[in-house]
Amino acid sequence: MKAAKLALQIAAVYIGTVVGAGFASGQEVYQFFGRFGAWGFVGICIATCLFAWWGYRLLVLGAECQATSFRDLTARALSPWLARGVDALVMAMLFGTTTAMLAGTGALFREQLHLSYALGVMCAMAVAAITTAFGIRGLFGANAAIVPALCLFAAGLALVNLGDPSRRQAIFHPHAAAGSVGAAVLSALVYAAMNVGLSIGVLVPLGGRIRDLGAIRNGAILGALGLGALLASVAATLFAHAPDAYQYSVPMGRIAATYPRAVSVMFIAVLFGEIYSTLVGNLYSLLGERPTTRRKRFAAAGLVLCACAVFTAFGFRTIVQYGYTAFGWIALWLLTLLTVARGPLKTP
Repeated sequence: MKAAKLALQIAAVYIGTVVGAGFASGQEVYQFFGRFGAWGFVGICIATCLFAWWGYRLLVLGAECQATSFRDLTARALSPWLARGVDALVMAMLFGTTTAMLAGTGALFREQLHLSYALGVMCAMAVAAITTAFGIRGLFGANAAIVPALCLFAAGLALVNLGDPSRRQAIFHPHAAAGSVGAAVLSALVYAAMNVGLSIGVLVPLGGRIRDLGAIRNGAILGALGLGALLASVAATLFAHAPDAYQYSVPMGRIAATYPRAVSVMFIAVLFGEIYSTLVGNLYSLLGERPTTRRKRFAAAGLVLCACAVFTAFGFRTIVQYGYTAFGWIALWLLTLLTVARGPLKTP
């Protein structure tokens, strides 16, 4: 029973770390899958398999070296100079996605609530800094309710569209901006690498803390299946409302606005929750457990968030379209380095 609970906790943290502003808003799903039309579903299957494999490998590596942060793994798996370079790249990617989460909240406030972009950014900063002060307990707590809520919302919206004959045709014969199967497969590879690579700061210390290989394996599989189901649900909803929804920074928000007000309010709450959970995961990755008191963790999180807020001026859509693709290629190299070309871990 304890192993099953651990597996569910691992899966929830994995999903919550990956699913953020880009994913839940629909913008990320469109950029990496939706624009390929039907081939996007093939890409989703490939990404799901990669989520399971890479997620499991990082969790196991964390357990092997009893990691408290991703730096413990890079220090033991790589040469000193390469470890320092990889650490810097991971920190840069985490900084970039934290910026994207803040920008996503700003876009949500502007497009859905008709409030100030800056107010959205500041609200996200405040709740994330407070939660991060509680360390890994805050991380588990942030995902316990948010992940199931997103799963129910995404699946429910997809089922509603599948049940509508006028929408069903668009789902099974989707609009495609680019239809190459090769491009869809490559996009899926980059997407999975980006998201697993950006989760390294959470998955490695999580494996180091749990160390139960059975729970780790089941948690990685459950997390990957959950991510795959979410991707398919969001993609189906986007296809049902294409191409009009693609004109917005938050296409899922535009879609939710076409339904009764309760659906739109629920979407806003779920999206903010997912941005929040990913922000907490990123901050935990950047800070680890090294700040030893809540006050120190809160102060450190605040400094990081203030630095990220400066770059939200680039806008949410631009960060997802260009920044995430660049992060994906960097993460692909990094994961290959750590999980495929890795020799035995060095003794600490």
